[in-house]
Amino acid sequence: MNSATLPDYLTASAFESGYLGGPVCRLKEPDRAADAVACANENGILLIACRTNEDLSAAGFRKIETLVTFEAAFGDLPDKSGLPGVEIRDAGIGDIEACRALAVAVLRQNRFHTDPEIPDAAADAMRAAWIENAIRGRADRVILAGREGTILGFNAVTRHGDALVIDLIAVAAGAQGTGVGRTLVTAMKQGDSGRRIRVGTQAANTVSLAFYKSLGFRETDRQYTWHWTPAPSR
Repeated sequence: MNSATLPDYLTASAFESGYLGGPVCRLKEPDRAADAVACANENGILLIACRTNEDLSAAGFRKIETLVTFEAAFGDLPDKSGLPGVEIRDAGIGDIEACRALAVAVLRQNRFHTDPEIPDAAADAMRAAWIENAIRGRADRVILAGREGTILGFNAVTRHGDALVIDLIAVAAGAQGTGVGRTLVTAMKQGDSGRRIRVGTQAANTVSLAFYKSLGFRETDRQYTWHWTPAPSR
């Protein structure tokens, strides 16, 4: 089934489809959840995702996570400050393999890893590809923190209107709690004063919630992420 033949309440998700081995779609209209499931069963769709506060369980969807959106004005953030011995720079093509490895090592709290119906190997591959694509140009900027040639963390940033969005951020396990994450976020202020910064994180990730609140971010929204997948016995 290709995007041209999808009903208008579904949108094809080509990126996820490539890693899950079959069609993946996003449900745009939650009230069409039952219709979407019927369409999926008829056409071999492997995953339908929807982000809404409506309850889709009656249609066979499973609640995967609660996504919390935070926002801060640039003026709310602490001033950009460096860490002794830590270099802040923009990523280049030569950083791709190290960033892929870092993404796989630490980015475990996301909707793909949380869903038991999605193999961890596929979820890992998507995280790795996500940061690679960001460095290759999908993101407007990928900020790196490093020490003596070792990458300690990255922050992939995209622009949406007057806001900068933290699209994907990671800090190496051994560098967590040392100020690297704080430095990666405050580095976004360089050359972009007056903008807002937005980020989403999982409600179950209490460390992440506390981190953004400590930087002056305020919660602006919460939504459930729902997944439908075929019965395991297919």
